[in-house]
Amino acid sequence: MGTRWLLNLLLFAVVVGLAALAYLRPGLDEPLPPATISQLLPEQAQRVQIERPGREPISLVRRENGWQLTAPISLPANPFRIEPLLQLLRAQSHSSFPAVENALSQYELLSPQVWLLIDGQRYAFGGVEPLNGYRYVMVDEAVHLLSDRVQHYLLMSPYDFVALALLPAQSELAAVHFNRQIINDELTLAAWGEAHARRVTRYEVADGDAEPLTLTLSDGVTVQFDILLREPEFIIGVAERGVRYHFTEEEGEHLLAMLLADDA
Repeated sequence: MGTRWLLNLLLFAVVVGLAALAYLRPGLDEPLPPATISQLLPEQAQRVQIERPGREPISLVRRENGWQLTAPISLPANPFRIEPLLQLLRAQSHSSFPAVENALSQYELLSPQVWLLIDGQRYAFGGVEPLNGYRYVMVDEAVHLLSDRVQHYLLMSPYDFVALALLPAQSELAAVHFNRQIINDELTLAAWGEAHARRVTRYEVADGDAEPLTLTLSDGVTVQFDILLREPEFIIGVAERGVRYHFTEEEGEHLLAMLLADDA
């Protein structure tokens, strides 16, 4: 009787121990998540380049005050266009296989149509796998199948990467010069100083005469704008920057109304 009692006690202790082990160390049988294709974190990246055959390359550099577009033009960059590119670093490979040269053509990787470089690491973008819509991306000597979340941004114009704000970050607007008037009331300065365009394109002169408008910053720097179009959208350009800023017609009416109200 005593022996059976001790055996039951021993079995009970074993069961309790296994239960405690399962509680304290859960997930031992769960598969590990797939590895990302880079050890570099998005917040660590300092330089991004896009190369496309027959088109001008795009270069972006991280600086203390934010991202800067350095080629083919030099202007502050839109971080919301760059962030999706950097998320490639965290992309998980659904499948991968060695990059064999005589098989690359079937993945459209023999002569890639676009390359993305992040801190010197090259990523070649090929075609789309038909079953799941994954993109073939070649890194070093391997081809990976990745969710297709970057290709759209790689095909954009350089001007799509320009910051949408009319004025540099942390700058303070002191006055607006328009229609031979100097306007410096608080509401007008706030409206123009915080204005953000919907999109940016290459500078082109309008068919009619452009209306000049000058923004003067608190440090004395002036930015000369040309009102190129009022409808069906409001477009102002900066010839020195080589860009045009596009607003909706309603946004343009609001900005101009601030000037005209002050003038009245």
